[in-house]
Amino acid sequence: MNSTNRLQIPVVAFGCAIILTAVAAFSLTSARAADPAPTPATPAARLESARAEIALTRSNIVLTLEQLDNVRRSDDPHAQFQRFVEQLARMKELAKLTQERAQLMKSRGDAYFADWEARTGAIADPEARKQAEAGRAKRKASYDLITRQMQLARTNFTPLLSELEQIKTLLEGDRSKEKIAAAKDLFMQANWHCVAVQRALMRTEDELHVLATDLAGKEQGGPTGVK
Repeated sequence: MNSTNRLQIPVVAFGCAIILTAVAAFSLTSARAADPAPTPATPAARLESARAEIALTRSNIVLTLEQLDNVRRSDDPHAQFQRFVEQLARMKELAKLTQERAQLMKSRGDAYFADWEARTGAIADPEARKQAEAGRAKRKASYDLITRQMQLARTNFTPLLSELEQIKTLLEGDRSKEKIAAAKDLFMQANWHCVAVQRALMRTEDELHVLATDLAGKEQGGPTGVK
């Protein structure tokens, strides 16, 4: 890489990291927590585990863009570029897990609430059945919001990853003014997709916590099979 042609990315374009500086700080330690944890035993614990997994993905997205932005001001641009490449690979792995989580939660959620509805209809006591139906409706609304936001994040992940891969390709080897200009434009686009993904994942985290708290604080009125 030519150290005289550094990538001059405007700081204003780095809005995703500016908005989420606390998340970026968290990522410095969490990005290395790769060892799989034991599967939590309760539905509430599994939801909290999913929330932590999403937070880790989200923090690594910010860290990836930070590593890219650091190329422009590093004393050793080549070494910093390699750090970006390594972080991008790590982020892609986490993005894949989150995308798989989106599909898994949707499929298991549909089955879970169908089972709950069948069991609720079999409750003989009218008052108990009414309470169970109200609980199911509230939790299904939360679960539906979670799956919608996860699908939204998944949709924006695709162009984000594509843009970052294109930037990586442009910055490999010798860099011309044309390559640098193209990388700047791609960085701006990646930044916007980053914000869209972050917003969707943050809403998902919040709703997962609400649902987990509800499940943990109440007696179950239906099956306990959500994972």
